[in-house]
Amino acid sequence: MSERRICNINLDEDFESFEELCILSFGERTNQDLGMHKWMFDENPYNPNGQNLMYVLKEGDKIIGADGLIPFELYVNGKVVIGAHSVKSMTHPDFKRQGIFRTMTDNSVECGRNNGVDVIIGLANKNSYPAYEKFGWPTLYEKEVYIRPINITHKMKDKIKVGFLASLSNGLYKGFDKLRLAPKNVLKKLNATVKELDYVPEEITEYWDKFKDRYNVLIVRDYKYLNYRYNKRPDVKYKTLLVNAGSEKIGFVVLRETLANNSKMVSVAENFTDPKNEQYISSLAEAIINYCYKVNAEYVVVGTGLYGKYKDVLLNYGFAKNKKSLINNMMIAKSLSDKILTDELMGHERWHITQGDGETELDL
Repeated sequence: MSERRICNINLDEDFESFEELCILSFGERTNQDLGMHKWMFDENPYNPNGQNLMYVLKEGDKIIGADGLIPFELYVNGKVVIGAHSVKSMTHPDFKRQGIFRTMTDNSVECGRNNGVDVIIGLANKNSYPAYEKFGWPTLYEKEVYIRPINITHKMKDKIKVGFLASLSNGLYKGFDKLRLAPKNVLKKLNATVKELDYVPEEITEYWDKFKDRYNVLIVRDYKYLNYRYNKRPDVKYKTLLVNAGSEKIGFVVLRETLANNSKMVSVAENFTDPKNEQYISSLAEAIINYCYKVNAEYVVVGTGLYGKYKDVLLNYGFAKNKKSLINNMMIAKSLSDKILTDELMGHERWHITQGDGETELDL
C-alpha cells in the first residue's frame, strides 16, 4: 500500500482522479467542468492567503477521499463572521469503512480553525447526515424548496398522452393564472420598474446596505460576494433583475435558466429585499413570474428561509413546497471560534437561504 497523505487539491494535476471520485460519489450528472472547479476552489476571494481549502486524501497519485471548505462572510445579528460551506465530502467506494470520512472531516475542522473560519455550514444528504450526527454536529434545520408551475404542457402530455389536449390544458391554466395575478399587480401599485441585466452590477451593494439590518442570519450579499458568485463563474450565465420605484431601491433577484429532467427550469439563485415588507417581496415575486413567462419556462424554483414574510408571499403567488425529498436538505453546522455560537444559527425561521447557497446549485 502506498503512503497516504492529505493535501490541498491541485486541479491541474489532480482533476482526473478528483473527477472520477465525484462521479462515483454523486453520479454522472455531477458538474465535471474544470473551469468551474478552479473558480469554486482557487479563485474564491475569501480564500485565506489565496490558498484553496479543498483537501484530498491521496494514496500514491489516486484520490481516495475528499472534504473541503468554501469560505464566505456570514451576517449574524448585525455582526460579520467568516463562514465556510462544507463541500465534496467523499470516500472512494473501494476504501469504505476505514475511517476516511471522519479523518477528512476532522482535517477540515482543524484547517478551517487555523485559517480563521468561525463556523462551518453544510447541507448533508441521507448518506452523510448520520455520520455528522455521530460527530456531534448540530442540525440547524431542514431546508425547504418552493416550486411554481409556469407552463404545464409537458406535464399534462405525460399524463394524458394527447398533444393538443395538453396544449389546451396549458392554455386554460395560463388564462386562469393571469386572472388570479392581475388584481395583485404590486409592481404597478408601487410604480416600480424591472431592469434586466446579464451581470450583477456594482450598485448591488447599495441594496445590501439598505436592508441588511432587517435580517437575522444570511450570507453577506454585497458586490464582492455576488460578483464572484455570479459574474465570475465561467460555465453558467445568470440574469439579474433590479426592481426600483424611481430612485427608491426595492430589491433584486438573480436567475438561472437550466434543464432539469428535460424540463426548462428557472432557478432563483438570489432574492433580496426588505424581508418584512410584503409589497416589496410581492414585487420580486411578480418580476420572477413575468420573466419565467417571457422565457417560456415550465416551472420556477426558489429556496427561502422562513425569516420575515418571504414564505407567506410566495405561497400567495402560487408557489408550493416541494413534496419530493431533496438530495441535500439537512443544514448542519460546526462552530470553530467563540465569535459565533451554534445557538445563534439554530432554526429555519432565523435564516434567509437561497438556491445559490451551498453545493446543490453548483452541481446542476
